[in-house]
Amino acid sequence: MRFPRKTNYEFHETFMTIIRKTGKNNTYKFALALFLLERSVSDPESYEVGYEEIARSFLKYYWSHVCKSKLRQGPENQVPLVVSIIRGEFDRDVYPMDFSDLEREEPDKVERCTAKIAKRCFKDVVPRFQWVGGRKECVFYRYWSTEYRDSARNERLHLDKNVQLNPKAVDFFRKNFAPLYNSVILEWVKFLESINFGAPNLAKKVEAKVRGPRNQRKFLPLLGPHSKACFYCGEALKLDGSTHVDHVIPYDYVGETEMWNSVLACQQCNCAKLDKLPPRRFVEALIEQNREYYPKIKDLRESVARMHRGRLEGDRISQDAVESLRRNVEWHYRNAAASGYPRMAKFPCRGAA
Repeated sequence: MRFPRKTNYEFHETFMTIIRKTGKNNTYKFALALFLLERSVSDPESYEVGYEEIARSFLKYYWSHVCKSKLRQGPENQVPLVVSIIRGEFDRDVYPMDFSDLEREEPDKVERCTAKIAKRCFKDVVPRFQWVGGRKECVFYRYWSTEYRDSARNERLHLDKNVQLNPKAVDFFRKNFAPLYNSVILEWVKFLESINFGAPNLAKKVEAKVRGPRNQRKFLPLLGPHSKACFYCGEALKLDGSTHVDHVIPYDYVGETEMWNSVLACQQCNCAKLDKLPPRRFVEALIEQNREYYPKIKDLRESVARMHRGRLEGDRISQDAVESLRRNVEWHYRNAAASGYPRMAKFPCRGAA
């Protein structure tokens, strides 16, 4: 199959125009651009791509965004079909796992969701990606489309389809992967900023595959000498394997592990809470813990200083830092709730009702 001859400069110009300047009312073009880049690196010798393969990557990208980070991918009144399908299939409030774990634990749901995305979501996505300046340019791939009408739903659905990648484009993507990947992530983040007001660490959330471990247990020996009871239920802690370090504001919302957001909890409370928001009264308790422990723990002072955007000034917390801490904690709590993180009315475990 013949493709139009393009220089590397022309490949670059067309790709950047697509992700930066062409019209978008959701993030599909970023997801497809990311797929093309990653596919060119993972399998550079194969140029036939089925819609099922593209759908699997879309599910991987969006599942983390939708089910874990609660990120909107389009205006609130225009929910992208991919997002609706994922929400319909994975309808739990909290998913404390990565996508690789999900594939092992719920493979049937993953396959079913992938099939739905492949059949229903690419009629416009694949053709429109290469519309540049009002005309279609089959620069990166060509595709075949077959449709049938579902009489029960009175809508046209997709059958099996294939995409033929341009070998020279694949080579261009492979050789320029890092800068092109960073450009896609940057444009995706810029788009999300306008529809996810106040969401922290968007770049980390978009790059779900490279987010580091939570690693909050490093705070256990620092908090242990001062926290003798579970932050939530008040039961005495043994500071062994049964003691957990919990993010009060969910990790998947905050996007990082900071000591200002870390407390010690018993296993029962931590497993009951997972990535939910605790009852409102624990916001004040978290602020008070930070104020109390600030003179005692250097790592906490550094964490509060990062939040306060200030420098460390001795071992006494200033009133400005306290007020900054309060504003930030309360802001995160309210915004996480507004983003869709469920808020517990009470804990379903001992002493925390």
